Amino acid sequence: MATYRRRGKVWEYRIREFNISKSGFKTKKEAKDAALEIENKLKSGGRIDKDSTVYELWERWFELDILPSNKSARTKDKYKKVGTQVKKWFGEKIASTMKYSEYQETLNEYGKQVGLDTLSRFNSAIRNSIILARKDSVLIQDFTLGVKLNAQKQVKQVNEKYIDSLSDYQAILSYLKEKMNYPDSVIPYFLYVQLKSGLRVGEVMALTFNEIDFENSMISTYRRIDSARHVFAPPKTSTSVRKVPVSSDVLEVLSSLRNKQEVLKINNISDGLIFFDEKYGLPTNNGLNKALRNYLNDLKIKPIITTTGCRHTYCSVMLAKGVDISVLAKYMGHKDTQRIIDTYGHVLKELEENENEKIRRILDEFK
Repeated sequence: MATYRRRGKVWEYRIREFNISKSGFKTKKEAKDAALEIENKLKSGGRIDKDSTVYELWERWFELDILPSNKSARTKDKYKKVGTQVKKWFGEKIASTMKYSEYQETLNEYGKQVGLDTLSRFNSAIRNSIILARKDSVLIQDFTLGVKLNAQKQVKQVNEKYIDSLSDYQAILSYLKEKMNYPDSVIPYFLYVQLKSGLRVGEVMALTFNEIDFENSMISTYRRIDSARHVFAPPKTSTSVRKVPVSSDVLEVLSSLRNKQEVLKINNISDGLIFFDEKYGLPTNNGLNKALRNYLNDLKIKPIITTTGCRHTYCSVMLAKGVDISVLAKYMGHKDTQRIIDTYGHVLKELEENENEKIRRILDEFK
């Protein structure tokens, strides 16, 4: 049976029988409802034994380790998708009789369809499920030990995820300006702002005109919209709360859009969200990526990037123009420069060579 206690301004439940606890509930009732849901799941046949399937092991692990955790709803949804694949490939297979060779063979088949990251998450979920079963003294050989992750779907190389040509960057910006014709579509405005601010997709979606400082040419971001479910979500990290400088043309584009929306009274039905389409509401990731793909094909620009690539493109351009990496990391919402170093190594190498030449010229002055 669950117990409840108040911790500061929030409530916590604890299910001692299963060593599960979770806090952060606004009221005791919310904590009770959540605990009851977990207890019902755990008591409705959640026990595992030597006859349990691989999927039943995964299900038990998900219920005990993931479901009651403080992970975000989106992260839990990702785990659920992994579980769907576990059920598809191993749903009827008894875990205690699974052989290494059988597991490797099935993993190889799944690996023909997915990339290394996906296959690695899949394997990790099964391994964690086995560890849980062994803690319950269920005799199951860990058939994941020594397995090879033979993923065959090629992932994009780093330099295929953003546009690193300054002329192509200018071309897509000019093209987007030509396509701006609200209320036909809000997407050209959206992509333009993203390409010139480096904000994440969800951060751009969450913008209202309250976050646009026209006087000081800054955009503030303190939250995001979960693009899959179109609900507000907290910032990705603490360093994601920031102010980003923008150019006068971005402010002109936003001012023009605001004027058009005021005439159509769009802001009255969109809760002030800037990038709200009267016909379709907020744009979706698929819609944004499809439009961007079409625009880049029209311009014959390679690589064909996604909206995430717009953010990477902004960073690449800023580096190429010599913006200090620590300053750029701050405006990108990173806690340090390591992410930028890892992603844009070749750009930084070029900058390093330029700096080397500067040093040589200075030293040549003193002979």
